[in-house]
Amino acid sequence: MRHSAGVDDLQKEKCKLGVYHAEKGERGMLSLQDIKAGTVLLHLPLRLAITDHPADPESNEVMFEDAPWSLRLACKLLREKAKGSASPYHPYLQVLPEHVPSPLCTFAWEDMPQIEVPDMTQQLHHASWLLSDAWPRLSPEATGGASREELEWAVSVVHSRTFGTAAKEGGTAVHMLLPLVDFLNHGGDETECFPGDPFAPTANVRWHLVAPPSDNPSEGFQMHLVARQDIPEGQEILLSYGDRNNDDFFLHYGFVPLRNPHDDAVLFQDLTDALDWHYEHFKPEGLANEEDARILYQAAAEAGLAQAQPPSPEDHLTAAMQEQEQKLRVYPGALVDGRLMAAFQHLVASQGQEPKKAEAAVAARCQQLLAAMSPLPDDLKALAADPWTEQDDRWYYVTAAQHYGVAIQKHPQTQVLVQASTSEVLAPPVQSPALAQQDASSKAHAEDDMPGVTSTIDFQKGVLTPARRLALMYRSQKKMLLWDVVLQG
Repeated sequence: MRHSAGVDDLQKEKCKLGVYHAEKGERGMLSLQDIKAGTVLLHLPLRLAITDHPADPESNEVMFEDAPWSLRLACKLLREKAKGSASPYHPYLQVLPEHVPSPLCTFAWEDMPQIEVPDMTQQLHHASWLLSDAWPRLSPEATGGASREELEWAVSVVHSRTFGTAAKEGGTAVHMLLPLVDFLNHGGDETECFPGDPFAPTANVRWHLVAPPSDNPSEGFQMHLVARQDIPEGQEILLSYGDRNNDDFFLHYGFVPLRNPHDDAVLFQDLTDALDWHYEHFKPEGLANEEDARILYQAAAEAGLAQAQPPSPEDHLTAAMQEQEQKLRVYPGALVDGRLMAAFQHLVASQGQEPKKAEAAVAARCQQLLAAMSPLPDDLKALAADPWTEQDDRWYYVTAAQHYGVAIQKHPQTQVLVQASTSEVLAPPVQSPALAQQDASSKAHAEDDMPGVTSTIDFQKGVLTPARRLALMYRSQKKMLLWDVVLQG
């Protein structure tokens, strides 16, 4: 590669793609010429990939039994890295990011309370525990002599850059790190503004595997990167990382997509958790004894389970995936998991009450979770005031702060959750003169673009730390989903 005006050409002068380097450290690909829909932009032989699969002899020899795929592939990455220039993957290893912004690598213990979402805090603790449990079981031969910190880095690289191929029996057959294509940034579906709004895709390329020709099987499989639409010169090349909630992006990638229509918020870990909570807070009147209560709630559990989607024969769910499937969530547009609604509606019907009572119980759970969190408008204002926030994102945060701020104040049943902003929420760090000047510039640009909209936002609060910024981005999206359920009541 050669560097030219912030863009690295990938091959020759007529190459269609280049790698850009932004001022804030981001990297990605952009088009160097106009590209027609259907054009194959990259042909990547899979022999270039660092791979792992269940029958991989190298990993099976040096890894402990039942090691997860992510750990197997991370250790293989470290073993190649330890070889230095002798590794055939050395050029690829040289361009991998030195730092992955995932919480596993960047969050200190004092950053954990900033997340404010109990389910994510639990997931992050579990991911850290898995590494702590695995570390003493890994030999220097398995890790290439790497340190614990290097293992954390490798696991984060693997989680944020791996592609997978489907297995015939379900699940993933091969996990692979493939050069070049992992430079592509995420282009997922985006709503027009708020959760539940109409959404549209932003990815302009897709990938698929191509089998070798029958007359030359030794050529091997290739990954083709194909334009989904016409792409003008200078436009960023975006690939969807998948239709997934923000948990995966936050935990493994270290960023949070705004306007993600596939996000959700966890209310309960499973139906048992939900029904225990309901019994504690909404125990039906007229139950003669504990046995009557047990029968009633068992029937409610069966009503909820009847709404569960049975796994297809192609599904191959790990224990961790099954645990995620059991969680009961709310979704954009104030939609509620059908299992939860069926269980609560059964309990309401048993008392001869209207179905809205079940909806009120769900809203009460959302209120309970929100009461343990900082105010949503304060989060949005802090993100809007941060000079690292891009201008389009700043507009989004200002608009959302106004929308939810007004709606929350007007809603008759939410006054208990309306908290005044405190100095701790937006406490200003010590600023250098350069950052102060940057803050002033950010405020000036925002007020020019949005006259009258930014008057309630204090742009002198300073730059957020990376961990706090990421936590605010993540938790604010969850709070929107919870508030939408409360506000529709």
